[in-house]
Amino acid sequence: MTAPDRSNSPESVSSASVGIDVSKASLEIALIGPEEETSASHTVPNTEDGFEKLIGWLEKQTDAGLEKRPEQVHVCLEASGGYQHPVACFLHERGLLVSVINPQRTSSYADSQLNRSKTDRVDARLLARFCKKEEPRRWEPSSSEQKSLKELTRGLDQLKKERDRLNNQIDQSENPTVTGSLESVLESINEQIDRLEEAIDQHVESSNTLARNRDLLETIPGIGQTAAALVLAELGNHERFESARQAAAYAGLTPAHHESGSSVHRKPHLSKVGSSRLRRALYFPAMAALRCNAAVKAFGDRLAERGKEDMVIIGAAMRKLLHICYGVLKNQTPFDASLHPGN
Repeated sequence: MTAPDRSNSPESVSSASVGIDVSKASLEIALIGPEEETSASHTVPNTEDGFEKLIGWLEKQTDAGLEKRPEQVHVCLEASGGYQHPVACFLHERGLLVSVINPQRTSSYADSQLNRSKTDRVDARLLARFCKKEEPRRWEPSSSEQKSLKELTRGLDQLKKERDRLNNQIDQSENPTVTGSLESVLESINEQIDRLEEAIDQHVESSNTLARNRDLLETIPGIGQTAAALVLAELGNHERFESARQAAAYAGLTPAHHESGSSVHRKPHLSKVGSSRLRRALYFPAMAALRCNAAVKAFGDRLAERGKEDMVIIGAAMRKLLHICYGVLKNQTPFDASLHPGN
């Protein structure tokens, strides 16, 4: 069973929509045919053997189980702490159109449908309906190089958090024995941080693509070696985004507005529905860019003149900086301030 080669969003053709509610042990599957009243459900283990059974069941349903054979099958899964990744990769390799959805999107959709029940089967059918109605964009698995980079940078992030926690404990400790023990552990953590930073640098250097993209990002004032590696790790393949705005939305850096009638007008704020790690990766570089990057500084100055608060300016600078990163990577050309006016 295959799906036609398409770009980022499904075309309006006869399709079956499949929702898969993923848990550590099992996959609850719901299928809605081209005619929405035709549906079926099934459960398989979340294992390689279960994936084969899933494919067999889908083929049986689309070949004979539905009144109208669909031209394509679109599968939607929620991001479930990594449990969805093996089956998503398996289905992608089999040629199906796969979308991995932010759980907040399906939660909002469930609220809009006045969905009051919460079971695996109900969740799977909700995903199938969401898949048919919203036609979410195609998911592409990360390359092995980028996946390894993400694991390395996230490991480094955890070690740095542990370092900060230990430093706080040392500052608060009044017992010399406890302080000495904590300092010994801190010394070991710092050594591990140095090793991981070296491993990240070596990993990037071993890949022509990662090395080239890192060098391009480092031409942007405000983006240093560490920030470049973090952006590459968390942004992934920039080609999966059609625009810089989509990349910013992925990072949760687009403004969210709240207005109702003539009396409710709350201040816009960052949506924060997206990659918190990518936002964190851009925070300090954005502050540096507001000082040393002509394009970002001019943008920040304009916002300051309009009376915007400091955190609003930093958030906007993070978004501007991500737009610049996207443009540099997409065009494969070094940063040019003249191409990024401060607006």
